[in-house]
Amino acid sequence: MPGGTSAVDLVCAQRDNIPVGLAVMISMGILLAFSFLFVSPGDEAFTVLVIDAVLIVGSTAFFLVTYYYCTRRAMDD
Repeated sequence: MPGGTSAVDLVCAQRDNIPVGLAVMISMGILLAFSFLFVSPGDEAFTVLVIDAVLIVGSTAFFLVTYYYCTRRAMDD
């Protein structure tokens, strides 16, 4: 972006905070795994559990890819 900072620069500036987000996502994933032990596919909460699993896996993947990209970018500079 001419005359400004790109979104990638703004995200990579927060690279030191990404491991905290990863720790939160991993903790939520562990708690979600315990929930799968008590909810069966016929229950009403199962749909919410599946949606939550998709969101947690997607967020974890986003944080991992972002951290990897920003680390590689910092090493190239």
